[in-house]
Amino acid sequence: MHIDLLSPESFVGGHPHDQYDWLRRNAPIHWHDDGAGSGFWAVTRFEDVNRIGRNAALFSSEPTIMIGDPDPALASSSKDYKMMLTMDPPEHTAYRKLISREFTQGPARRYQARIQQLATQIVDAVIDRGECEFVSEIAGEMPSFVIADLMGLPLEDGRTLYDLTEVIHSVPEALPENAIPTAILKMFEYGRGVIEEKRARPADDLASKLLHAELDGRRLADEEFLLFFMLLIDAGGDTTRNLVSTGMRTLLQHPDQLARLAADPDGLMPAAREELLRWTSPVIYMRRRVTQPTTLGDQTLEPGDRVVMYYGAANRDPEGFDQPNVLDLQRSPNRHLAFGSGHHICLGQWFARLEIDAILTEVLRRMTNIRIVGELEWMPSNFISGLTRMPVAFDAQ
Repeated sequence: MHIDLLSPESFVGGHPHDQYDWLRRNAPIHWHDDGAGSGFWAVTRFEDVNRIGRNAALFSSEPTIMIGDPDPALASSSKDYKMMLTMDPPEHTAYRKLISREFTQGPARRYQARIQQLATQIVDAVIDRGECEFVSEIAGEMPSFVIADLMGLPLEDGRTLYDLTEVIHSVPEALPENAIPTAILKMFEYGRGVIEEKRARPADDLASKLLHAELDGRRLADEEFLLFFMLLIDAGGDTTRNLVSTGMRTLLQHPDQLARLAADPDGLMPAAREELLRWTSPVIYMRRRVTQPTTLGDQTLEPGDRVVMYYGAANRDPEGFDQPNVLDLQRSPNRHLAFGSGHHICLGQWFARLEIDAILTEVLRRMTNIRIVGELEWMPSNFISGLTRMPVAFDAQ
């Protein structure tokens, strides 16, 4: 079996489950060359991935959660600061507290009516046409609108920022030269405008609250806010956008399950959403750095070693799930790791669940006979599993 978890070609069509299956059976802690004279440990079993995510002392998020080490060319003016994703406790805990209360289950549910309003608005915009580009006009709209709304930004600006995140998540070789650093700089440029606006005219929104919050008796530096801003825009859309689009494709591939869900979305959606999260696993991996000698499986790991958790592999592990390769929209229990685990578990998971439920329910109630009518295009990425284009036609209800 040829194993290549670096090439985005391996992720066209979704996760490379043939490679994952071979690795779990034969080399669950697999040394994978990185093409630069070094390598990393690819981890594919559920329990191993779960253990790594829950042990920050042994498996550190610093200096990055990406397979490759940080590019000095991208450091710019933020070189003295870190994104929360690359922090360990107690530093991570302090930064997370600045915004965690805004993202718990209670505040998310208080936003439920607004999310439903946005779902209706999104479907209203395409329903009379009988066709749409599902990724950009349905799946991408919902998280873009919600995070813009939370941050106190114009909804249409959410679309522009969403386009930048797609560039940031792509592999450099699939893009024009310097496209990724240019997208990051544009994100920061927009964020500086937010700083100016919210400091001059603060409101009851997340951006204003962040700018006026205190950490150890001081307010965030501009660079710290910009990294927070990029994280919220970036991570705020990943799971929802890619779950809704690849989840709809999955349902179309399983018409019996689609029909069952469409017949009772209110009753079945909570369990169906969790199963689609397990099945599609939008975030492909997260990397950690070993801090002290340890063993994982039958391998000895040394300080400085890179370990990479493959969530799509863990979420199809027979040791973690009964009949893992069967899509069961009523699966219970469902201990999937699509949102990660441990102190870095997805901060926005409750908002993501509400967004997914609202937009999928709205689609299933108002669009019938949905069918794909053009070529699918996949994000050229080994980090995010998602479609960039899925043209569909439908009958309006």
